[in-house]
Amino acid sequence: MSNENINLPFGASEILNAISDGVIVIDENYKIVYANKRFLDDAGASPSEVIGFHCYTVTHFRDEPCDPLLESCSVEEVIKKGKTVKVIHGHYGSQKKEIAVEINSSPFYDASTGKKYAVEVLRCLGNGSNAHLKFNLSQRLSEVGLLAEGVAHEINNPLNNILASIDMIKMCADSGGLTGNTGIANVMKEGGCDIKKYFDLMKQEIERCKDITKKLLILSSPVSNSSDIVNVNNSLEESLTLLFFTANKKNIMIKKNLAANIPLISFSEAGLRQVLLNIGLNAIQAVDENSGIVYFITKKIKEYIYIIIIDNGQGIAQEDIKRIFDPFFSKSKNSVGTGLGLSISMSIIKSLGGSIEVRSKKDVGTKFIIKVPVKRNFSEDKS
Repeated sequence: MSNENINLPFGASEILNAISDGVIVIDENYKIVYANKRFLDDAGASPSEVIGFHCYTVTHFRDEPCDPLLESCSVEEVIKKGKTVKVIHGHYGSQKKEIAVEINSSPFYDASTGKKYAVEVLRCLGNGSNAHLKFNLSQRLSEVGLLAEGVAHEINNPLNNILASIDMIKMCADSGGLTGNTGIANVMKEGGCDIKKYFDLMKQEIERCKDITKKLLILSSPVSNSSDIVNVNNSLEESLTLLFFTANKKNIMIKKNLAANIPLISFSEAGLRQVLLNIGLNAIQAVDENSGIVYFITKKIKEYIYIIIIDNGQGIAQEDIKRIFDPFFSKSKNSVGTGLGLSISMSIIKSLGGSIEVRSKKDVGTKFIIKVPVKRNFSEDKS
């Protein structure tokens, strides 16, 4: 086994050692054949401890390759399939603690030898609270990406109505109905070339667009321990309007049963909506098209509000339930997320005094139970 970096073109090694991100090159046998100085520093290892060793041994402390069903693997995705991949992984650094790294991996073909490689550029996101904020951002971008097509379609409809209204007003103007002050007064009345209804329609559709963007902006608000006065049913209803776009595309039915006696609570509005959106999206992805059903239920039991999300999907294996809240854990082959959603959701709810429970049965479905504490440290009259 060679423990020296592969030979690079003149000056390339100096350039790669000067950049602030880690760089490694992996061959078809999962072995690291090159590592720059930053990668070695982050790993707390010398070249002889990295070069020639398997990537999963160096970065994950494993004895076998990562399961491609659980994590995006450079050898599987980049070398074998020729894809370019951008993911977030958990790697073990110099302190032997798991840290988050953003990996950009691209294929490289050496024409002189006929060998294929994966070139990975690794940016350390760190650990602790700073890393959690970056995890949160990555997960939110993933969720917005999943919703983007449906939201674009929903905004496109009112925009078409606004455009049609402008065309009708233009036709009124071209016909001479808007000439002079008297003409304007007449067309603003009922009957004839009535442009008032077109102005009203445009205002209504603009308000509709504003409402959609407002919901997305709340999702992008920073999550903190500082509390807002939150109407849980209202937050759920508005989160559902975003989820409807994705569900309708797949002919998935969303049903809801929201209790009327839900009190206002002191909680993070952005945090709660992010949790609802993440678990709701997971449920929609878990069910079959055309026959899938996702239920959203709220109820108050003692000093807690329960938000229950049930799907009739394939369920979660019992051995996996205890792992689904681990960072980067995912069983979905087609997942486009970061694998951080449930981990972040649990972190948000627990930081605000709540909890999340999961019950699942294979081929029957899954139930998520979110418990949120009722904290009346404010006057409900102020709402």
